[in-house]
Amino acid sequence: MFTIRNVGGASLFLLGTTFLWLTPAFASPGVTTTGKAWAAANVLSLATLLGFTAATWGLFDRTSWWEAVAVASAVVGIVAALAFWVAAQHAGETTPAFNAAIHLLGSAGVLVLLLVPALERWVDGHVMG
Repeated sequence: MFTIRNVGGASLFLLGTTFLWLTPAFASPGVTTTGKAWAAANVLSLATLLGFTAATWGLFDRTSWWEAVAVASAVVGIVAALAFWVAAQHAGETTPAFNAAIHLLGSAGVLVLLLVPALERWVDGHVMG
């Protein structure tokens, strides 16, 4: 069934899964993925994925904490995207700015939906109602 809650939950989960793209496993062939920036991008990306997954589960279970977890995951996602951008740019990736921008925009979208009071009330009314 296509409800705002189902579509929103699926979107939140899918956004989280895209953070796998920022891990060294998805780097272009021949790109060196060693160093502190790559390690940070890896850990932060996986933490973001886990956070958005937990937030999605909380959303579907109608818990009170899902929004806080989604907001925290979005903040971690922003830091992950920035760490990836630094690591990938120094390693010679071909499109680090595009990949980082997509994830920055997605995380910012979550923050806007959940932190702007009017939008948060709309989300709360359609998701928890």
